[in-house]
Amino acid sequence: MLHAALRGRNLLEIQSAQVRQRFWGFHAGGGVRMNRLYYGDCLTIMQDMPLGSVDLIYLDPPFNSNQDYNAIYKDETGRPLPDQIEAFCDLWTLDAERERAIRSMPVLMREAGVDDGIAESWKIWMNALRKTQPRLLAYLSYMTERLLPMRGILKPTGSIYLHCDPTASHCIKVMMDGIFGHRNFRNEIVWQRQ
Repeated sequence: MLHAALRGRNLLEIQSAQVRQRFWGFHAGGGVRMNRLYYGDCLTIMQDMPLGSVDLIYLDPPFNSNQDYNAIYKDETGRPLPDQIEAFCDLWTLDAERERAIRSMPVLMREAGVDDGIAESWKIWMNALRKTQPRLLAYLSYMTERLLPMRGILKPTGSIYLHCDPTASHCIKVMMDGIFGHRNFRNEIVWQRQ
């Protein structure tokens, strides 16, 4: 997942969530630095971000493609090497961890200032998906779990851009309307595929 906390027009620095401990160690008192682009799981990074401090959030999450992606290394001739690393997993299952997240979501929504009606709608919608599309439910809970803290760290004048495909974009749009307010939706950018 990719997210941005950008302020000003300076050159961006890129920081991996995997080296988060070392990164924060360089800055006495921790906190978020200006003009940074963060990549990794935003749930970890957002914990240390002050409320109302982010001008722009760009999300490029997994698309619910039901695939596992690996980075395959090649030798000098271009042949794949046997070593590879997992880039990210886009396989979704409704396991115990996801179930806990789903059950806690209405409380988290209320704590984030989301309208009670949206939290109640979430419960009804998730119960319906549990029986019909459990993998979609697992994916939406993952996304919603990250969208809620984004509401808090985004400035009132801030923008959020979500890059996703039609697999679940309609569902995510409904969740974003509930979390950020449907009046705040500005536009949809559609890619034309050849």
